[in-house]
Amino acid sequence: MRGRLLVFGGTSEARELLESGIPAVCSVATDYGAKLLENLSGVQTIVGRMDASDMAEFIRDNGFTCVVDATHPYAAEASRNIKLACGSGGTPLLRVLRESTPCSGCANVKAVSSCEEAARFINEAGGNVLLTVGSKELNKFTGITGYKKRLFARVLPLPEVISRCAELGFDAGHIIAMQGPFSQEMNEALIKMTNASILVTKDGGPAGGAREKINAAAAAGATVILVRRKDEYAGCSVEYAVRWARKQLELPPVPFFPMWIDLYGKLAVIAGGGTVALRRARILKKCGAAVKVVSPVFRKEFTDEGFEVAAKKWEERDLEGAYIAVAATDDRNVNSEIGVRARNLGIPVSVADAASECTFLFPSLISEGDAAVSISSGGFSPRLVRNMADRLREVWPSWVEGCKRNLNNKEGEKP
Repeated sequence: MRGRLLVFGGTSEARELLESGIPAVCSVATDYGAKLLENLSGVQTIVGRMDASDMAEFIRDNGFTCVVDATHPYAAEASRNIKLACGSGGTPLLRVLRESTPCSGCANVKAVSSCEEAARFINEAGGNVLLTVGSKELNKFTGITGYKKRLFARVLPLPEVISRCAELGFDAGHIIAMQGPFSQEMNEALIKMTNASILVTKDGGPAGGAREKINAAAAAGATVILVRRKDEYAGCSVEYAVRWARKQLELPPVPFFPMWIDLYGKLAVIAGGGTVALRRARILKKCGAAVKVVSPVFRKEFTDEGFEVAAKKWEERDLEGAYIAVAATDDRNVNSEIGVRARNLGIPVSVADAASECTFLFPSLISEGDAAVSISSGGFSPRLVRNMADRLREVWPSWVEGCKRNLNNKEGEKP
């Protein structure tokens, strides 16, 4: 192993990353964050808040080879500081970001861009409110008319948190001090107990229990105000981060498992009408898939070669019935959105311009009859894969034919 890994964040994503067994130092802001990382072998935990200058000094003095930002998706300031610190010293940085919560079709959800916007909506709507946005955001809601009677704050059961709530005017009857995770049933019970017609939450994704809150509110007849993230930096999955860190630290690579599946007659949806999408479509068609291509503009070959095409912008409903999906548009944001939607629906997806957002890597396929091979570098060396695939294509037909001849000759020799 070469060098050391530094992870920022006392989150479930940080713990999952560190559970992979990569020796690391993890920096967390609070003792609460440190508790989430207890009993991890090979992990040293550092507690305390740092600004960009402190981080840069810490990285430099300890000789870290690479850094993973696994902080909370709403810890925007921390992420900015980490990016500045790594940029100042040229330290490789990767951001782990939990997926957002899909809410299209949720009639009881109103998405807003900030807690201030949520407060304005509450002020106009009336009724009791269950706040699940954390104690740091409570001051944004103290301007609401009658907030001391209308608002119920669910916060962590920590002395400093309870003290902060009291300072803002929340009395004991309006503070719910509990530590999650919370089931749908528990959320529903708290909504009914507080007689809340509105529940306010941030989009904490699966780890933050956003779906359980939305479902509970729907069952209780309450509206959810969902404070969307201000994602300034792209993020990746924990699984990708583990592979990235292993590569940075020159640890032995772990190959992907090459699972071969039968696509015959199954719907494969491709978003994109360019060269990359065409290559993907041809391979899927060769494997027997029923290929549907969605794009406002297509290369002529799509219609010439008999692909089903839909000349329009991509919509989430285009994934209905899909067995497999490919995002290969020329728009980074659209590709990212398709990846998120497909993953949330449990549909295997390949995102052409971001290996970190894929649930499977699209293979370089070399075939002759029913004899086929594929090559992968785990998404880290596309040029190596292309070069190896080109060389294999030159010799694969003769290899297959030669092996068949040898088998036939041996079978002919049997008495």
